[in-house]
Amino acid sequence: MVSSVAPEAVIPIEAVLMVLAIFLASARIVTRLLQRQYPTVSDSFLIASVLNTIGLFITDALTYKYGGMEDYDPNSPVPPVEVTIALKKVQFAGNNFYDTGIYLPKLAILALYYRLIPATLPWLRKSLVGVTVFTGCAMITTCFLDAFWCGRDVSVNWSPEEDSCNTFASKEVFRVDWAMNIVSDICIFTLPFPLLHRLQLNRRQLWGLIVTFSLGAITISVSIARFATIEVIHAWTNVFVLSMAEMAVAIMVVALPSMRSFLRSGSFFSTNHKAYGISSSSRPSAYGQHSSLGDNGPSHLFSTSKVMSSARGGASARRHHQNHLGEYPGSEVELNQLERNDVIYETVRVSVQFSNSDAGDTDAERKKE
Repeated sequence: MVSSVAPEAVIPIEAVLMVLAIFLASARIVTRLLQRQYPTVSDSFLIASVLNTIGLFITDALTYKYGGMEDYDPNSPVPPVEVTIALKKVQFAGNNFYDTGIYLPKLAILALYYRLIPATLPWLRKSLVGVTVFTGCAMITTCFLDAFWCGRDVSVNWSPEEDSCNTFASKEVFRVDWAMNIVSDICIFTLPFPLLHRLQLNRRQLWGLIVTFSLGAITISVSIARFATIEVIHAWTNVFVLSMAEMAVAIMVVALPSMRSFLRSGSFFSTNHKAYGISSSSRPSAYGQHSSLGDNGPSHLFSTSKVMSSARGGASARRHHQNHLGEYPGSEVELNQLERNDVIYETVRVSVQFSNSDAGDTDAERKKE
C-alpha cells in the first residue's frame, strides 16, 4: 500500500518544485533579455505557465489552511459554513489552475516546434498543426467543462450542501480531462522524433537529448501516476504533490532546451559549430560551398570571411563576406531543407559590403586629364 504524504509536508514539497521551475524559466527569459532579444511566443506561454503555477500553489496553500488536506474523520467537529464555502471556492479555482493551466507549457513547446520543424517537411508541419489544433481544443474543452459541468450557475460548486454538484469531486470530469491531457502529452512527446533521426549527433548531443526528452517522459509518467492515485490508491495528499510536480516538470521541459548553457553541454538546438561536429578547420574555403557530415549526416551552408578584389578599367571593388554562424544571440534556430530531401540545412545570413572608393578616385583622375 502506498503511503500518503503528510499534510504538513505537501506545501514545502510543492514550494521546492515551484521554485526550481521558476528558476529555470527565469534563466531562459533573463538570458534572452540580456541578449537584447524580444520574448518569443514560446516565452509568453512560458511566463503564463509560471504565473499559473504560482496560482496553483496559492490555492493548495489555502486548501491546507482550511483543512482540505486532512483525512476524513467522522468524529471531528463540523467546520463553519463560511469555511466550507471558502474551501470549495479554493478547490474550484485550483481545479481550473491545474486542468486548464497544464496546457500552457504544451503550447510553449509547440511554439518552439514551429521554429524547428522546417516548412519543407510538409507532412511533419501538417502533423504539428494538427497537434496544435487538438491541444487548443482540449484546453478550451477542459476550461468549459470544469466551469459549467454543474450548470450555468458556477456558484453551485461551492454550495455548503453535501449532495450539491461539485466539479472538483466529479470523477467523470476528471477522466475526460485526463484523457485529453495524456493524449496531447504523447502527441507532443513523439512529434519531433521524425526530425531528430535526420541529424547526426555526437555523444554530448545525445546525452543532451536524453535529458531533455526524458523530462518529457517524466511528465507523462507523473500524469499516469496521478490518475492511478485518484482512481485506485486514494492517497489524496499525493494528488496535490503530483499535480505540482507535473506542472513544474512541464515548465522545465520548455525552459531547458533554450538555455544556452544547457545547449552547449549537449542539446541539438545549439547554434555553435562544434555541437554539429564541425570544427573551424573543416569549413569550406569558398563561399557558398556545402559541407556534408557522412552519407546521412546533415549538410550546412557556410560563408567565410573573404576579401575578393577585381579590377575593371583600373577600378577595384572590395567585397567583404562575414560569416555570422555561431554569432546569433539566441539559441533557437530555424532549420530548412534545401535541394536534397535526406538532409537538413541550417541557413545563415551573410552581409556583403561594397566599397567603390578606388573606382571613384580613378574616375576623378580621368576627368582631370
